[in-house]
Amino acid sequence: MTWTAQWRTKGELIDAVLVLDDTGTVREAFSANQEVLSRFLTRTEDLGTLRGESSVGGDNGNPEAWGELVIARTSSGEVIEVEPELLWHGIYLWFRSWGVDYDTPGLEGSSPPRVVPRLQRSSLMDD
Repeated sequence: MTWTAQWRTKGELIDAVLVLDDTGTVREAFSANQEVLSRFLTRTEDLGTLRGESSVGGDNGNPEAWGELVIARTSSGEVIEVEPELLWHGIYLWFRSWGVDYDTPGLEGSSPPRVVPRLQRSSLMDD
């Protein structure tokens, strides 16, 4: 079975990692935290075996209902689409501002940040 994974953000304290089936429908959804995002960024192949926190159905089967795409990867880890500004802003907020990086050993089972970051595009790019 082929699948892809996406990191999406709604900006208002809501980030999620989604696993989509071969038809592009959301199969599993995970609330973002350091552990989930680290796994998504370093070991995408592991996501295919995990179960999400809640069932996905109705409008939630559409990945766009989960917010703006940050990055999409294949099950083998290949990046197929990315919004560079959101990606690097997210890496800073979720990891580097806490003194760690997404590939820091020991993030699994760690406590998520006390404050959930809010991803947003820079207003410097607005005309």
